[in-house]
Amino acid sequence: MQQMMVGGAAALAPPLWAKGDLALGYQRPEDHPIRRHFSDFSRMPSQAKIDQIERVTSASRAHPSNILVCMPKVTPEAIRQVRVADFDGMDQFSDNFGLKFESITDFFDNENSITTSGSHLAAQSIRYAASGDQAALTAARRAFASLRKIFEFGVEQGLPGFMGKPYHFKYSTHTTGDQYLHTLWGLWSFHAVASKRERGEIKEMIVAIADHQIAVDFTQYYKDGRSWNMREDTTDYNAIMAALVASAYKLTGEQKYLDSYEFVMEGSRWLTHRRLDGIIAEIKAGTWEIPPWEVLVGDSKRPGEFAHWEQIQHCQFTAIAASIIRECVPEHFSQQQLSDVVGFWWEDNVVGFDREYWGYLYWFLVSAEDRSWRSFPRTERVPRDQWFGGHPMLSFSSPWIYGDCLARFQWTAMVVARHCPPKRAEAVAFARETLERLQPHHLLWISDPDGKQIPPELRYFTEFLSSEVPECMIASYWEGRRLNLWS
Repeated sequence: MQQMMVGGAAALAPPLWAKGDLALGYQRPEDHPIRRHFSDFSRMPSQAKIDQIERVTSASRAHPSNILVCMPKVTPEAIRQVRVADFDGMDQFSDNFGLKFESITDFFDNENSITTSGSHLAAQSIRYAASGDQAALTAARRAFASLRKIFEFGVEQGLPGFMGKPYHFKYSTHTTGDQYLHTLWGLWSFHAVASKRERGEIKEMIVAIADHQIAVDFTQYYKDGRSWNMREDTTDYNAIMAALVASAYKLTGEQKYLDSYEFVMEGSRWLTHRRLDGIIAEIKAGTWEIPPWEVLVGDSKRPGEFAHWEQIQHCQFTAIAASIIRECVPEHFSQQQLSDVVGFWWEDNVVGFDREYWGYLYWFLVSAEDRSWRSFPRTERVPRDQWFGGHPMLSFSSPWIYGDCLARFQWTAMVVARHCPPKRAEAVAFARETLERLQPHHLLWISDPDGKQIPPELRYFTEFLSSEVPECMIASYWEGRRLNLWS
């Protein structure tokens, strides 16, 4: 564990076990059942790894509804859809940030079905463009059908362009801005290889999504009364909204979409500010309000530090959005701006990164003084009424590994390689080493580096494929082939 700790002596303290030594052998990376499904992975060259990832994950995401399962369960026997019985004896949850589920399985089946569908569509489209393999085009069409089905749910509800998370494989009113990002990434990538009929459907979907966002002023409304204006969320979510309307302008040539792009960009800060930058600026200005998740880090904080919660991973959102904006409105967004912004967001790739494990920590502390970061020991779980968002994995903090973040930096590295010459060599070296070091546990949504960071009552969280790691690895490998970065 010392190899994971950064900072002074306090950072090297032993973990604070909540109930003694809780390690379960199979939680260790070398013993996890996912290795049974990728048994020869360590001896494979990169393309063989990617081919196996494609075969295994494509099969495990399939569902009779044609909507892709986002987080299949990993068992010794199979990688399959989760079942209610899988949670027997575990610390369960019935809602997520105020959203009530019909079944606990809904979170693992559909929380990120849109993300998975869009990422899978992008990955397979890129694979087809690079290889000409008809199997990739067939796989892309399955992912497109999943996105199309979810899109039609909104149409049926009189909300064309609204992409609700399809909990229980049906319409819901809940969504987030990043679902639109991955929808757009998939549709835009597929447009280049799709048939004439499919290109017509893609245009219909993108235009409807742009129209919906314009009509609601880029705002998502929630059942509990909350709302979220993504145009005013001035970093990566502003970039996502700008990309949506820019793509509608590219496809239609209609002035209203260019006007909307310019309107969104009036409040943008993502060209010069990343998410950590905004927090640091607020702390230095004395305007920062301590967020609710800070309770989870206990007494670990030092003066001037704040707890990181899912900020650095947004690099991918900005990288995808910025590259699409450049394609769609090049007269308003220069190649130099694209190079600068993707290189700027790429710089966070060292933050929270454990080089020994080759993955990103979910929890760590960042200094507002110099942006340095350090890990800290596992904390006690807080009572249920203090769980952040009502989520059991947000009831404590520890050095567990979050797979999605590695996937997002891997794809960002590819955007940097294509568009940012000054940082190309650095990004390519990272991406190449990621593929070389890629192991089965990297494909998990959450992994426990030593079997002691996640308590037994929550161990099921380490038993699910990530909703996006496999797809981003496929996409980045084949994009690298298109860029001649590896054989």
